[in-house]
Amino acid sequence: MRLLIISASAGHGHVRAAQALEAYACEMYPEAEIRNVDILDYTAAIYRKAYAASYLKLADRAPELWGYLYNKGDRPSAKKRQAAIIRAFDRIEFAKFRAMLREFNPDHVICSHFLPAQILRPYEGKDWVTFSLNLCVTDYLSHGFWAQPNATRIFANSGEGVEELIDKGIERERVRQVGIPIMPDFGRGYDKEAICAELNLDPQLPTIMVMSGGWGAAGLPTLVASLLEFAPVQVIAIAGRNERMKRDVTKLPVPEGAKLTVYGYVNNIHELMAVSDLCVTKSGGLTTAECMAMGLPMLIPNPIPGQEERNAEYVTENGCALIARSPGSLKYKVKKFLSDPAMRSKMQESARNRGRPKAAETILRTIVSE
Repeated sequence: MRLLIISASAGHGHVRAAQALEAYACEMYPEAEIRNVDILDYTAAIYRKAYAASYLKLADRAPELWGYLYNKGDRPSAKKRQAAIIRAFDRIEFAKFRAMLREFNPDHVICSHFLPAQILRPYEGKDWVTFSLNLCVTDYLSHGFWAQPNATRIFANSGEGVEELIDKGIERERVRQVGIPIMPDFGRGYDKEAICAELNLDPQLPTIMVMSGGWGAAGLPTLVASLLEFAPVQVIAIAGRNERMKRDVTKLPVPEGAKLTVYGYVNNIHELMAVSDLCVTKSGGLTTAECMAMGLPMLIPNPIPGQEERNAEYVTENGCALIARSPGSLKYKVKKFLSDPAMRSKMQESARNRGRPKAAETILRTIVSE
C-alpha cells in the first residue's frame, strides 16, 4: 500500500496534523510506503512565501481584517473565485506536484489542508487519478474551503462541522465525524507525580500553563505577570522560539507563594499538559484538540477572528473553555476557576468527553478498510 499525506505550511497546525497521521500510519502499517509532503514545496519560492505568509501576517497584524476575509470566504461565490485563481496558477505552479503524484502513484491521499483537493479538481477522471482523496478538517467547524466536491471522504470534528459541510453541498455519506489528528503522545496516560519530580515542579500547587505559540507572542510577559498574582499558584510559561520573550518572562518578579517555570520551544508539551490544571492559550485547532485529549480546560484570551474565534466558541459552548476579552475579564475568570473546585472538575470532564486522542488512527482505519 502506498499512502501519501499532504499538508501545506500555511499555519503550523496543518503540518502537525500531517505529522500525526504519519506517526500513526508508520505504527499501524509498517509494510506500507508512506510519504508526508508539503504541497508548497512543489511551487516557486515567491508563490510559497506569499501563500504561507498571508494568514500569519494578517492574523498577527490585522486580525479584524483576517476575520472579515475568513467569514467572507465562507460563501459559495468566494469559493468559486478562489478556485478560479487556483486554476489560473495550476499549470505552472503545481506541475511538479502533479508529476510527483504520478510517479508515486498512491493508493490513498490524505490532506490536512484543502489546497491539494482544489488543485486536483480539474483532473477528476484522468487515468492517473486512481487514489482515494481524503480531507481532514483541522478546526472544529468546517469553513467552505473544506467542502471540496472531488473528495472521497471529508473527516470533520463536530456534529456542527458535519452539518456545515452537508449544507455546502457535500453528500452526508462522504462526511465522517472523527476528530482532529494529533500525535500519539496525547492519547497516553501519565504519572503527574513522576513528571513533576523530573521537571522540578510542585504537584501540590494549582498549575497554569501559558503557551504563546511556536514563534512567541508579544503579550506573554504581561499575561504571565497577571497570573502570578494568584499565589499560591505555579505558572509554566512556554515562549516558543522567541528567545527574547523567554528572557523577558524569566526576569519577572515572582510573588511569595508562587512558582514560575519558563521554557522556550519544547517537545514534551504532552507532559506539561498532564501536570497542568488550566491552559491559557490561543485556540488553534491542533492546540485545542490536544488540550481536549488531555482533559485540560482552556482559557482563551481575546481569540483571533476567524477559525480561532469559531474554535473558541465551540469549546466554550461545550463547557471545556472560558473566553476572556480583556485583562480584567481574564483575571476574573482565573480567580473563579482557581477558587471553584466543582467548576474545575466539570470543565475537565467536559474536555475529556470532547477529546478524540485516537482520531488519526480512526481516520486511517476508515480509509484503508472502506
